[in-house]
Amino acid sequence: MDDYQKLVAQALKTVDEIMPWDLEEEVEQNPSLILLDIREQDEFDRMYIQSSIHVPRGTLEGACAWNYDDTVPELARARNQNIIVVCRSGNRSALAAYTMQQMGFENVRSLKLGIKGWNDNDIEMLDINGNIVDIDEADEWLNRAVAADKQQPSL
Repeated sequence: MDDYQKLVAQALKTVDEIMPWDLEEEVEQNPSLILLDIREQDEFDRMYIQSSIHVPRGTLEGACAWNYDDTVPELARARNQNIIVVCRSGNRSALAAYTMQQMGFENVRSLKLGIKGWNDNDIEMLDINGNIVDIDEADEWLNRAVAADKQQPSL
């Protein structure tokens, strides 16, 4: 297990996860649920779960607090609300949910398997223009190979 995976595993000791199919049901039953997508802008533009709030991971802490340029009022006032954090595969969201717990958010969970799991279960997503994303195209983009220059060299 590499250092990144160890960090995620540590966060998951206190962060609860929700499976995509359970989240789909919860979204239907709980209109006040906050879906917080922390992926980068280009990822969000390509596909997102309807009704998500987009706050890139790099601005999360400022977005969760008052009196910052990055403050997102809906999020800053949601310390007791039910929040599901979303990323591509469930790792960044676990770390972000952990950070939010440290900031006093009480009901924050991570979407296990992330947008990839959501798409694998054929649940609808939208692009930045509000169009429904083709599941096969999303799958191809979400499962693309890591570039060779970003892979660990062989020994």
